[in-house]
Amino acid sequence: MQTPAALRGKDKADRVFFDRAEAISIDSFGARVRTRFRLKVGSTVGVELPTEEGQKQMRVVWCGDEGGIHEGIIGLEFADSEEGWSPSTLRAR
Repeated sequence: MQTPAALRGKDKADRVFFDRAEAISIDSFGARVRTRFRLKVGSTVGVELPTEEGQKQMRVVWCGDEGGIHEGIIGLEFADSEEGWSPSTLRAR
């Protein structure tokens, strides 16, 4: 599943950003997102998908290596373990 995603938070240099990103995969634990911003592992970002109501708070758990094939891709998990995607979003993947 690839879908547009809005990403908000602070980048690796601690500057506030907004990005029209792309969710390249989702699962019940989180998502992988392609972004043009460099983020740091452990930071929290807000993520909005067109199939979801409102913004989800997610923690960056992985960042692709700069210069590598995964550059610009980040791994996210829900900041609150009780949070999740709606069943319709998970079915669409």
